[in-house]
Amino acid sequence: MMTSRKPGIRAVCAALGLALIAFVIGAAGPGAAQSPITLNVYINGDTNIFDLWNKTLLPAFTKRYPQYRANFVPLLHGDGSQGVLDKILAAKQAHKPTDVDLWETDPTYVTQGAPNGLWVKLTTQLIPNLSRVPTDKLRATDYYSMPYRGSSVVIAYNTAFVKTPPKTLDDLLAWIKANPGKFTYCDPNTGGSGQAFMVAVVYKFAPMAQYTGGAPYDPAKEAAWDPAWQMLKSLEPAMYNNGFHPNGNVAVLQLLAQQNVYIAPVWSDMGTDYLKRGLLPKTVKLEQITPPLFGGDSTVTAPAGSTHLEGTFTLLNWLLTSEAQQMVITAVSGYPGVDWKYMPAGVRQQFADVAKPYAPLPDSKYFADMKRLWHERVAGGG
Repeated sequence: MMTSRKPGIRAVCAALGLALIAFVIGAAGPGAAQSPITLNVYINGDTNIFDLWNKTLLPAFTKRYPQYRANFVPLLHGDGSQGVLDKILAAKQAHKPTDVDLWETDPTYVTQGAPNGLWVKLTTQLIPNLSRVPTDKLRATDYYSMPYRGSSVVIAYNTAFVKTPPKTLDDLLAWIKANPGKFTYCDPNTGGSGQAFMVAVVYKFAPMAQYTGGAPYDPAKEAAWDPAWQMLKSLEPAMYNNGFHPNGNVAVLQLLAQQNVYIAPVWSDMGTDYLKRGLLPKTVKLEQITPPLFGGDSTVTAPAGSTHLEGTFTLLNWLLTSEAQQMVITAVSGYPGVDWKYMPAGVRQQFADVAKPYAPLPDSKYFADMKRLWHERVAGGG
C-alpha cells in the first residue's frame, strides 16, 4: 500500500511546486524578470547632434537590443560638462556608483579624469568592433574614449567663379590677395572653421609638433608666431568687405550661399550637409588642401563607476557597426569613427575629396593664446 502511494505524493508535490512558481511570477508581474535596463546617455553638442542621438541612434539601438532603454541627457554646446565631471569624481571619491553610463564630451575632460581612474580603458576584449578603429585615434586619449564620428575643416569653393582651386596653403594665400573681397573666414573666437585657417598659417611659420602632443606649455615659444600674425594682418584688406570676419561657422556658409565670397574654410560635415539640403549652390565643391587644415573626432567614454557597464559596452560596440556608422553619415554627414575601408564604396566616393588626413589641434593653452593674439594682433590692429 505504501509503495503504491509514493508516485501520487510526488505528483502532488510537483504540482504544488509549479503552482508556487507560477504564483511568484504572477505576483511580480508579467515580464518583470526582463525589465529593460536604463542607460543614462550624456551628450555634448548642438541640436543636430542631439537629433542624431535622440531620434536616430538611440531608437535604433534599443530596437535592436530591447533589454536596454536610453535616458538621453543633452548638454548644449557642452554647458554643464564641468558639473558632470565633478559629479562622476564625487561619486568615485565617495565609493558610490555614478548615474552616467556613457558620455560624449571634449577630450579635455577625459584627460582630466583619467588620473583619478574615472574611465574604463577600452579594449577589443570589451568591445570587439574596436579593432575597426585606427589605432592613432584611440591613442589620442590613451584608450579612455572611442571615436564614433569625425569631421575636418576643408576649403569650399564655387566652381562657377573658381576654375582652378588652390591645392596648397600657399596657393590659397596667393589667391586671396589676387581676388580681393572674395574670401573670408569666421572670427576664430566664434567658430572652428576660422580657427583652422588661423592655425594653418601659424603652423606654416612654427612647426606644429612644438604645440601639439602634450609637450610642456612654454609661452616663450609663441614668439615664433609673429610672422603668422603679420601674414594674417596683410590679408585683411583682401578679406570680404575689407576685413569682415563673420560670427561663427554658419555665417560663412551663408556668405558662400549668397555668392558674396567664392572660397572659404568650412567644416566638412556642415558643408556636406548644406550641399545635400540645397542650401549651397550645386557649383560649390569641397576639398582638403596641403598641408591640411585641422580636424578631430567626437568620442564617447565609459565611466568606470557605472553599474551598467555591460549595456554601455554593448552600445559602444554597436556604434562601430556599419549600421550605426551609416546613420551618422546620413544624419549629420560626419566621417565614420571606423577606418574608411569598413565603409561601402559609395560612401568612400562621396567623401573622396575631403576624407584625407588632417592636422591636429594645438594643445589647449596654446590654442587659447592663439585666439587671444589673433584678436589683438590681427583684428585689433596691434
